[in-house]
Amino acid sequence: MTVRRRAKNTTILVIFTLAFWAGMGSSNAVAQWASTATKAFPVQYVTNMTLIGALPSNTSMHIVVGLQGQNPTQIQPTLQAMLTQGNPLYGTSFTVPQFAAQFGATSAQVSAVKSYLKSSGLSNVSVSSNQLLIEVTGMAGRVQTAFNTSLSEYSLNGTTVFANTTPAQVPASLSGIVIAVLGLNNVVQLHTDLGTLATGPQTSPCNPPQCNEPDLSNETFTPQQYQISYDAACPSDNADCAAKDFPTAKSTKIGVIAEGDLTQVVTDLRTYETTYSLPQVPVTIVNAGPASSDTSGADEWDLDSQTSTGIAQQVSHLYFYVATSMTDSDIGLAINKAVTANKVKAFNMSFGECEFFPYIDGAMLLDDQLFSEAALQGITPFASSDDQGSACPVEGTNGVPLSGPPDTSYPASSPYVIASGGTLLFTNADYTYDFEVAADFSGGGPSYFETSPFWQSYTGSGTLPIVPSSEVGDRGVPDVSMCAGGFELAICAANIIVDGASELIGGTSLSSPLSMGAWARIETAHKNKVGFAAPLIYQLANGGPTPSSPVFNDVTLGGNGLYTALPGYDYVTGLGSWDIYNVNKQLPSSYPQ
Repeated sequence: MTVRRRAKNTTILVIFTLAFWAGMGSSNAVAQWASTATKAFPVQYVTNMTLIGALPSNTSMHIVVGLQGQNPTQIQPTLQAMLTQGNPLYGTSFTVPQFAAQFGATSAQVSAVKSYLKSSGLSNVSVSSNQLLIEVTGMAGRVQTAFNTSLSEYSLNGTTVFANTTPAQVPASLSGIVIAVLGLNNVVQLHTDLGTLATGPQTSPCNPPQCNEPDLSNETFTPQQYQISYDAACPSDNADCAAKDFPTAKSTKIGVIAEGDLTQVVTDLRTYETTYSLPQVPVTIVNAGPASSDTSGADEWDLDSQTSTGIAQQVSHLYFYVATSMTDSDIGLAINKAVTANKVKAFNMSFGECEFFPYIDGAMLLDDQLFSEAALQGITPFASSDDQGSACPVEGTNGVPLSGPPDTSYPASSPYVIASGGTLLFTNADYTYDFEVAADFSGGGPSYFETSPFWQSYTGSGTLPIVPSSEVGDRGVPDVSMCAGGFELAICAANIIVDGASELIGGTSLSSPLSMGAWARIETAHKNKVGFAAPLIYQLANGGPTPSSPVFNDVTLGGNGLYTALPGYDYVTGLGSWDIYNVNKQLPSSYPQ
């Protein structure tokens, strides 16, 4: 994956430029060192960050070394071949060993890196099965020497943190093999896009005759009501609707990337299932690192697990891939665990950070490789687009558009992730779909660092790509959308179980697991052979793989029964909420039925 930098915002450009050149200036000039994508952390621009001193050399550290995979330019052509009828790859997917052989680092490269890490005094060297990352542990003094960097300790808002004040480097013999060194800072942490909502009188944005007046008393939704609204089940007053026999996701396994102690989360899921007469889902918790007792994110993992399995009605298995913390390095390990386990057809990530930060520390390069592996293995990652409009996530301001610097959220901005934006969903008295409008807090816009994938450049019978940013090569966010509720009013909030009690929660943290659960139903309907969702859903939206498929003219959305609401902050960067029955109906007949 090629990652670019393009100057669109003065603040971000200044921060990046100063940090980059400061790092370059402090690099060791000796020829034997080569730079990685892990740059010096720009500590001077973090408010309330006070230097304590050098990180004690005996501090124990857990480091993730990212490796450059082979043949990166062949990822998207391979995905395209998998969608092309008549191609030998059509309808296939990779196993982990197949991916490692074709797209992972070579065995010789892995051996060279292992040898260097061991010779540097680092221990517990472990290579992932996809040959994209190596985990090691060691004392800070040896880490600094191994990667020719400097580590300092700081006080930040009452806590003690550390960061690398110079870039991470490796010997020239490993140039182009080691692309990133993660775990050198714990300053930035991803955070959820969770919103706790309130009920109250609503105002309908409907303008008859373009729409029917909705039932404004439909503020909160059960799982069955979401199914009805998005056309996967019939309402009680029309039990013979088109979706009456639409399958549940009973044959499909899904996952959630989470963090901390999930004991109460599983208990809450069981209560939710009993409350709404849902089948009990088999659950497996897979730790991607040392177990953590943290429960601060439990509300988010409640929302993810309950709404995804709820709209699916039934899944065959739910896996939690659990990180030790919300740092880039620990979350990357959880993502890698989900991908290399290769058990699920989709996994959800209802969290994010300003994409500038994973670019700075190199996590973007490594994670994009992991997401591309998922795509080739037929797994679809989903992520919330964040709740600050065209601004990037800033903790504490969810639901307030433009409350952060203009930027998109990562991992939503990865080309190999389905970024889910949020809408306000209005329904009829029986919870059937009436109309939706894009929520003003729904995150989106063109990425500063990620390039546009081929599927965002389809033109169908129109003259422009379906995502305008792709004309200049930018990844557009989001891709799809679903109900996110409202931050001032519930509108379509999820009534879930948190700590054993009912609570209304929304935000794009809701829309993302809803999107994943909807996709799981489509996968079951086609024997789990549909594969990575993004190219196909864009094809269906803009010409489709068959001449009979609906066509959007240029970027005008709506009217074809597949996607129903504009999803992004700027209303032009993607598709919309999908009608589950109709999206499934439009899949090519060559897919397994």
